[in-house]
Amino acid sequence: MLDGGRRREGIVLAMLIALFPLAGCTPSGGESSPVAAPSSPAATPTPTVPPPALTVEEAEKALERHLATDDALRAGGALRMALELVRDGQSALTAAAYRSKDLSPTRYRWETTRLLVPRWQQAPYWFTAIMERRALRGGEPRTVLLTLMKDSEEGRWRLSFASVLAEDSELPEFAVDEDGYAVSLPTRDESVAVSPQLMAPLHASVAEEGEKGFSAELIAPGPFTTGYSDEIAERKRRAKHDGLNYDSIFSATQSPIFALRTEDGGALVLYELSRTTSLSAKLPSAPWIDVPREARWATDERALAGELRITETHQYASVVPPRESDEPARVIAYDGAVTRVSGK
Repeated sequence: MLDGGRRREGIVLAMLIALFPLAGCTPSGGESSPVAAPSSPAATPTPTVPPPALTVEEAEKALERHLATDDALRAGGALRMALELVRDGQSALTAAAYRSKDLSPTRYRWETTRLLVPRWQQAPYWFTAIMERRALRGGEPRTVLLTLMKDSEEGRWRLSFASVLAEDSELPEFAVDEDGYAVSLPTRDESVAVSPQLMAPLHASVAEEGEKGFSAELIAPGPFTTGYSDEIAERKRRAKHDGLNYDSIFSATQSPIFALRTEDGGALVLYELSRTTSLSAKLPSAPWIDVPREARWATDERALAGELRITETHQYASVVPPRESDEPARVIAYDGAVTRVSGK
Protein backbone atom coordinates (compact mmCIF):
# COMPACT_ATOMS: atom_id res chain seq x y z
CA MET A 1 0.00 0.00 0.00
CA LEU A 2 1.16 3.56 -0.71
CA ASP A 3 2.81 5.37 2.21
CA GLY A 4 -0.08 5.91 4.67
CA GLY A 5 0.96 9.38 5.76
CA ARG A 6 1.43 10.70 2.20
CA ARG A 7 -1.89 9.27 1.03
CA ARG A 8 -3.68 10.64 4.09
CA GLU A 9 -2.24 14.14 3.54
CA GLY A 10 -3.24 14.03 -0.13
CA ILE A 11 -6.81 13.06 0.67
CA VAL A 12 -7.17 15.63 3.43
CA LEU A 13 -5.67 18.35 1.21
CA ALA A 14 -8.18 17.48 -1.52
CA MET A 15 -11.03 17.76 0.96
CA LEU A 16 -9.76 21.12 2.25
CA ILE A 17 -9.59 22.48 -1.29
CA ALA A 18 -13.10 21.21 -2.03
CA LEU A 19 -14.60 22.64 1.14
CA PHE A 20 -12.69 25.92 1.58
CA PRO A 21 -13.92 28.23 2.92
CA LEU A 22 -15.97 26.27 5.46
CA ALA A 23 -17.18 28.23 8.48
CA GLY A 24 -15.74 26.93 11.74
CA CYS A 25 -17.99 26.55 14.76
CA THR A 26 -15.54 25.81 17.52
CA PRO A 27 -13.48 28.52 19.26
CA SER A 28 -9.76 27.98 19.48
CA GLY A 29 -9.73 26.96 23.12
CA GLY A 30 -8.07 30.00 24.65
CA GLU A 31 -4.46 28.84 24.38
CA SER A 32 -2.04 31.77 24.70
CA SER A 33 0.64 32.58 22.14
CA PRO A 34 4.23 31.73 23.06
CA VAL A 35 6.28 34.67 24.37
CA ALA A 36 10.07 34.96 23.97
CA ALA A 37 11.95 34.65 27.27
CA PRO A 38 13.99 37.69 28.38
CA SER A 39 17.78 37.43 28.23
CA SER A 40 18.21 37.47 32.01
CA PRO A 41 16.71 34.46 33.84
CA ALA A 42 16.48 36.55 37.01
CA ALA A 43 14.18 39.00 35.23
CA THR A 44 11.74 36.33 34.02
CA PRO A 45 8.24 37.37 35.12
CA THR A 46 5.97 34.86 36.79
CA PRO A 47 3.54 33.69 34.11
CA THR A 48 -0.09 34.31 34.93
CA VAL A 49 -3.00 32.36 33.52
CA PRO A 50 -6.21 34.38 33.39
CA PRO A 51 -9.12 32.79 35.22
CA PRO A 52 -11.59 31.02 32.96
CA ALA A 53 -14.78 32.84 32.05
CA LEU A 54 -16.61 29.52 32.55
CA THR A 55 -15.65 27.49 35.61
CA VAL A 56 -16.22 23.79 36.16
CA GLU A 57 -18.58 24.64 39.01
CA GLU A 58 -20.69 26.85 36.73
CA ALA A 59 -20.82 24.08 34.13
CA GLU A 60 -21.96 21.61 36.80
CA LYS A 61 -24.82 23.89 37.81
CA ALA A 62 -25.84 24.47 34.18
CA LEU A 63 -25.92 20.71 33.56
CA GLU A 64 -27.96 20.03 36.71
CA ARG A 65 -30.51 22.68 35.80
CA HIS A 66 -30.79 21.40 32.26
CA LEU A 67 -31.36 17.78 33.26
CA ALA A 68 -33.87 18.66 35.99
CA THR A 69 -35.87 20.89 33.67
CA ASP A 70 -35.72 18.39 30.83
CA ASP A 71 -37.09 15.62 33.07
CA ALA A 72 -39.96 17.80 34.33
CA LEU A 73 -40.94 18.68 30.76
CA ARG A 74 -40.74 15.06 29.65
CA ALA A 75 -42.99 14.06 32.55
CA GLY A 76 -45.57 16.60 31.39
CA GLY A 77 -45.20 15.98 27.67
CA ALA A 78 -44.41 19.68 27.19
CA LEU A 79 -42.79 19.58 23.74
CA ARG A 80 -43.02 23.30 23.03
CA MET A 81 -41.13 24.17 26.21
CA ALA A 82 -38.70 21.27 25.70
CA LEU A 83 -37.66 22.79 22.39
CA GLU A 84 -36.48 25.86 24.29
CA LEU A 85 -33.82 23.68 25.96
CA VAL A 86 -32.21 22.45 22.74
CA ARG A 87 -30.59 23.69 19.54
CA ASP A 88 -29.00 22.46 16.30
CA GLY A 89 -29.69 18.79 15.56
CA GLN A 90 -31.14 18.26 19.02
CA SER A 91 -34.17 20.34 18.03
CA ALA A 92 -35.25 17.80 15.42
CA LEU A 93 -34.29 14.84 17.61
CA THR A 94 -36.22 16.19 20.60
CA ALA A 95 -39.33 16.75 18.50
CA ALA A 96 -39.01 13.17 17.22
CA ALA A 97 -38.56 11.78 20.75
CA TYR A 98 -41.82 13.41 21.86
CA ARG A 99 -43.97 12.95 18.76
CA SER A 100 -42.95 9.36 18.11
CA LYS A 101 -44.24 8.41 21.58
CA ASP A 102 -47.45 10.46 21.71
CA LEU A 103 -45.81 13.17 23.85
CA SER A 104 -44.61 10.61 26.42
CA PRO A 105 -40.88 10.53 25.72
CA THR A 106 -38.55 8.24 27.62
CA ARG A 107 -37.40 9.62 30.96
CA TYR A 108 -33.95 8.89 32.37
CA ARG A 109 -31.87 8.78 35.51
CA TRP A 110 -28.51 10.49 35.04
CA GLU A 111 -25.16 10.26 36.80
CA THR A 112 -22.26 12.48 35.84
CA THR A 113 -19.01 10.61 35.27
CA ARG A 114 -16.88 13.53 34.12
CA LEU A 115 -17.15 17.10 32.89
CA LEU A 116 -14.84 18.29 30.12
CA VAL A 117 -14.83 22.09 30.34
CA PRO A 118 -12.42 24.01 28.11
CA ARG A 119 -10.72 27.12 29.52
CA TRP A 120 -12.80 29.73 27.72
CA GLN A 121 -11.94 33.42 27.94
CA GLN A 122 -15.04 34.67 26.15
CA ALA A 123 -18.29 33.46 24.60
CA PRO A 124 -19.40 31.35 22.84
CA TYR A 125 -19.02 28.63 25.48
CA TRP A 126 -19.53 24.89 25.40
CA PHE A 127 -18.67 21.88 27.51
CA THR A 128 -19.12 18.14 27.24
CA ALA A 129 -20.46 15.88 29.99
CA ILE A 130 -19.79 12.15 30.12
CA MET A 131 -22.90 10.64 31.72
CA GLU A 132 -24.29 7.28 32.76
CA ARG A 133 -27.92 7.11 31.63
CA ARG A 134 -30.57 4.59 32.59
CA ALA A 135 -34.23 4.62 31.53
CA LEU A 136 -36.52 5.49 34.45
CA ARG A 137 -38.51 2.30 33.91
CA GLY A 138 -35.43 0.10 33.94
CA GLY A 139 -32.87 -1.11 31.47
CA GLU A 140 -29.13 -1.33 31.15
CA PRO A 141 -27.08 1.83 31.81
CA ARG A 142 -25.40 3.44 28.81
CA THR A 143 -22.60 5.97 28.57
CA VAL A 144 -23.78 9.16 26.89
CA LEU A 145 -21.93 12.27 25.71
CA LEU A 146 -23.84 15.54 26.11
CA THR A 147 -22.62 18.91 24.87
CA LEU A 148 -24.27 22.10 26.07
CA MET A 149 -23.59 25.45 24.46
CA LYS A 150 -24.45 29.12 24.82
CA ASP A 151 -23.55 31.90 22.43
CA SER A 152 -23.24 34.84 24.80
CA GLU A 153 -22.85 35.82 28.45
CA GLU A 154 -26.58 36.49 28.66
CA GLY A 155 -27.55 33.47 26.57
CA ARG A 156 -29.28 30.32 27.76
CA TRP A 157 -27.51 26.98 28.00
CA ARG A 158 -29.02 24.60 25.47
CA LEU A 159 -28.25 21.03 24.46
CA SER A 160 -26.58 20.88 21.04
CA PHE A 161 -25.25 17.32 20.88
CA ALA A 162 -25.96 13.90 22.39
CA SER A 163 -24.49 10.54 21.43
CA VAL A 164 -24.44 7.07 22.99
CA LEU A 165 -21.13 5.21 23.34
CA ALA A 166 -21.15 1.93 21.39
CA GLU A 167 -21.09 -1.09 23.67
CA ASP A 168 -17.81 -2.35 22.17
CA SER A 169 -16.06 1.04 22.36
CA GLU A 170 -14.16 2.96 25.01
CA LEU A 171 -13.61 6.66 25.51
CA PRO A 172 -10.04 7.95 25.12
CA GLU A 173 -8.01 9.62 27.84
CA PHE A 174 -8.41 13.39 27.60
CA ALA A 175 -5.73 16.07 27.84
CA VAL A 176 -6.26 18.61 30.62
CA ASP A 177 -4.26 21.58 31.89
CA GLU A 178 -2.80 21.92 35.39
CA ASP A 179 -6.17 23.12 36.72
CA GLY A 180 -8.11 20.25 35.18
CA TYR A 181 -9.61 22.17 32.25
CA ALA A 182 -10.02 20.34 28.95
CA VAL A 183 -8.24 21.44 25.78
CA SER A 184 -10.46 22.31 22.83
CA LEU A 185 -9.36 22.30 19.19
CA PRO A 186 -10.39 24.74 16.46
CA THR A 187 -12.36 23.13 13.65
CA ARG A 188 -9.48 23.75 11.21
CA ASP A 189 -6.85 22.20 13.48
CA GLU A 190 -4.29 20.22 11.45
CA SER A 191 -2.35 18.61 14.30
CA VAL A 192 -4.60 15.55 14.02
CA ALA A 193 -4.91 12.99 11.23
CA VAL A 194 -8.26 14.39 10.08
CA SER A 195 -9.10 18.04 10.71
CA PRO A 196 -12.34 18.26 12.77
CA GLN A 197 -14.14 20.13 9.97
CA LEU A 198 -13.47 17.22 7.59
CA MET A 199 -14.79 14.40 9.77
CA ALA A 200 -18.43 14.83 8.73
CA PRO A 201 -17.88 14.93 4.92
CA LEU A 202 -15.35 12.08 5.06
CA HIS A 203 -17.73 10.02 7.20
CA ALA A 204 -20.55 10.73 4.73
CA SER A 205 -18.34 9.55 1.87
CA VAL A 206 -17.39 6.23 3.46
CA ALA A 207 -21.01 5.64 4.55
CA GLU A 208 -22.15 5.86 0.94
CA GLU A 209 -19.17 4.33 -0.87
CA GLY A 210 -17.83 1.84 1.67
CA GLU A 211 -14.37 0.33 1.41
CA LYS A 212 -14.07 1.39 -2.23
CA GLY A 213 -14.46 5.07 -1.39
CA PHE A 214 -11.52 7.49 -1.46
CA SER A 215 -11.84 8.19 2.28
CA ALA A 216 -11.97 4.53 3.38
CA GLU A 217 -8.34 4.55 4.57
CA LEU A 218 -9.02 7.49 6.88
CA ILE A 219 -12.01 6.06 8.80
CA ALA A 220 -12.14 2.53 10.20
CA PRO A 221 -14.80 0.12 8.89
CA GLY A 222 -17.74 -0.66 11.14
CA PRO A 223 -21.53 -0.55 11.48
CA PHE A 224 -21.65 3.27 11.37
CA THR A 225 -19.35 3.61 8.35
CA THR A 226 -18.94 0.81 5.79
CA GLY A 227 -21.93 -0.92 7.37
CA TYR A 228 -24.18 1.75 5.90
CA SER A 229 -22.85 1.20 2.37
CA ASP A 230 -23.53 -2.53 2.68
CA GLU A 231 -27.08 -1.76 3.85
CA ILE A 232 -27.63 0.66 0.95
CA ALA A 233 -26.48 -1.92 -1.61
CA GLU A 234 -28.87 -4.54 -0.18
CA ARG A 235 -31.82 -2.15 -0.05
CA LYS A 236 -31.19 -1.09 -3.64
CA ARG A 237 -31.33 -4.72 -4.68
CA ARG A 238 -34.61 -5.34 -2.86
CA ALA A 239 -36.14 -2.09 -4.12
CA LYS A 240 -35.32 -2.99 -7.71
CA HIS A 241 -37.04 -6.34 -7.22
CA ASP A 242 -40.13 -4.47 -5.99
CA GLY A 243 -40.16 -2.06 -8.91
CA LEU A 244 -38.72 0.89 -6.97
CA ASN A 245 -35.75 3.21 -7.22
CA TYR A 246 -33.76 3.53 -3.97
CA ASP A 247 -31.15 6.04 -2.92
CA SER A 248 -29.69 7.10 0.45
CA ILE A 249 -27.48 10.17 0.81
CA PHE A 250 -25.40 11.26 3.82
CA SER A 251 -24.33 14.87 4.20
CA ALA A 252 -22.72 17.23 6.70
CA THR A 253 -24.95 19.83 8.35
CA GLN A 254 -24.52 23.39 9.61
CA SER A 255 -24.51 22.28 13.26
CA PRO A 256 -21.41 23.10 15.35
CA ILE A 257 -18.42 20.78 15.43
CA PHE A 258 -16.84 20.18 18.84
CA ALA A 259 -13.34 18.79 19.32
CA LEU A 260 -11.37 17.93 22.47
CA ARG A 261 -7.68 17.06 22.65
CA THR A 262 -6.89 13.52 23.79
CA GLU A 263 -3.88 12.58 25.87
CA ASP A 264 -2.06 10.99 22.93
CA GLY A 265 -2.21 14.19 20.86
CA GLY A 266 -5.30 13.17 18.89
CA ALA A 267 -8.86 14.38 19.35
CA LEU A 268 -12.41 13.38 20.11
CA VAL A 269 -14.61 15.03 17.47
CA LEU A 270 -18.37 15.48 17.89
CA TYR A 271 -20.36 16.21 14.73
CA GLU A 272 -23.63 15.69 12.90
CA LEU A 273 -24.79 14.08 9.66
CA SER A 274 -28.10 14.11 7.85
CA ARG A 275 -29.31 11.03 5.99
CA THR A 276 -31.97 11.32 3.29
CA THR A 277 -33.43 8.10 1.90
CA SER A 278 -35.64 8.19 -1.19
CA LEU A 279 -37.89 5.54 -2.70
CA SER A 280 -39.76 6.17 -5.94
CA ALA A 281 -41.94 3.99 -8.14
CA LYS A 282 -40.54 3.26 -11.58
CA LEU A 283 -43.37 0.97 -12.72
CA PRO A 284 -47.13 1.65 -12.87
CA SER A 285 -47.63 -1.62 -10.98
CA ALA A 286 -45.97 -0.15 -7.87
CA PRO A 287 -47.54 3.29 -7.34
CA TRP A 288 -47.81 3.10 -3.51
CA ILE A 289 -44.82 2.93 -1.21
CA ASP A 290 -45.18 1.70 2.36
CA VAL A 291 -43.90 3.97 5.14
CA PRO A 292 -41.54 2.02 7.45
CA ARG A 293 -42.91 1.39 10.93
CA GLU A 294 -40.24 3.55 12.64
CA ALA A 295 -41.24 6.53 10.48
CA ARG A 296 -45.06 6.33 10.65
CA TRP A 297 -45.26 8.78 13.56
CA ALA A 298 -44.15 11.53 11.16
CA THR A 299 -47.03 11.15 8.69
CA ASP A 300 -50.74 10.37 8.77
CA GLU A 301 -50.32 7.94 5.89
CA ARG A 302 -49.31 4.28 5.95
CA ALA A 303 -48.27 4.52 2.30
CA LEU A 304 -47.45 7.36 -0.08
CA ALA A 305 -48.11 7.54 -3.80
CA GLY A 306 -45.18 7.66 -6.18
CA GLU A 307 -42.36 8.78 -3.86
CA LEU A 308 -41.27 8.53 -0.24
CA ARG A 309 -38.49 10.60 1.32
CA ILE A 310 -37.23 9.93 4.87
CA THR A 311 -34.83 12.28 6.66
CA GLU A 312 -32.77 11.17 9.65
CA THR A 313 -30.58 13.24 11.97
CA HIS A 314 -27.44 11.48 13.23
CA GLN A 315 -24.92 12.65 15.85
CA TYR A 316 -21.52 10.93 16.12
CA ALA A 317 -18.38 10.96 18.24
CA SER A 318 -15.13 9.84 16.62
CA VAL A 319 -11.62 9.35 17.97
CA VAL A 320 -9.07 10.87 15.59
CA PRO A 321 -5.38 9.94 15.99
CA PRO A 322 -2.47 12.41 15.92
CA ARG A 323 -1.30 13.64 12.52
CA GLU A 324 1.78 11.41 12.44
CA SER A 325 -0.22 8.24 13.09
CA ASP A 326 -1.09 5.72 10.38
CA GLU A 327 -4.21 4.61 12.28
CA PRO A 328 -7.66 5.56 10.95
CA ALA A 329 -10.26 7.56 12.85
CA ARG A 330 -12.81 5.41 14.72
CA VAL A 331 -16.50 6.14 15.23
CA ILE A 332 -17.24 5.27 18.86
CA ALA A 333 -20.65 6.81 19.59
CA TYR A 334 -23.93 7.41 17.75
CA ASP A 335 -27.46 8.57 18.32
CA GLY A 336 -30.09 9.43 15.76
CA ALA A 337 -33.66 9.04 14.60
CA VAL A 338 -36.08 9.65 11.77
CA THR A 339 -36.94 13.34 11.95
CA ARG A 340 -39.06 13.93 8.82
CA VAL A 341 -41.17 12.07 6.26
CA SER A 342 -42.42 13.56 3.00
CA GLY A 343 -43.76 12.58 -0.42
CA LYS A 344 -43.95 14.29 -3.78
